[in-house]
Amino acid sequence: MKYIYLFIVVIMLSACADKTAKAQSKFIIGGESKYGVDKSIETLSSQLKSKNYSIISTFDHEKEALKLQKMLYPTKTINLYNSKIATKLVTCNPSISLEFPVRVSLYSKIDGSTYYAYTDPEYWSLKHNVKDNECLKLLVLLKNDLRDASEALNKGK
Repeated sequence: MKYIYLFIVVIMLSACADKTAKAQSKFIIGGESKYGVDKSIETLSSQLKSKNYSIISTFDHEKEALKLQKMLYPTKTINLYNSKIATKLVTCNPSISLEFPVRVSLYSKIDGSTYYAYTDPEYWSLKHNVKDNECLKLLVLLKNDLRDASEALNKGK
């Protein structure tokens, strides 16, 4: 009888894990990095620096959890900023300033694999009702810059 209960619990947990993996929004872009969290941050920074982005801050969620005596796997959020792109987009619609700096999450899972995720900048056109063609082109440029930098994370090791 114990084994039946154990089997049911395992099935329920695996079903939850599957739903969690599929729960990511279609407005979130992400993938696996071949590097750890810190090396992924270095790689993204180096890739985006040539396109005039700078990392203006890094938030360490694992460190903050430890202050609460909680455990998290390595998880950091970096805040990226490109003043030319941001200024032009905020001129299009001031509410888009809510999206800056651009945030990229880098996190590890129990098996040691590292992932990245960020909001698709094209989604902002819906969220902030951006209709101007020049502004839409800037959102595509931002998306492409993030995509290109993320591809470097897939080529590691």
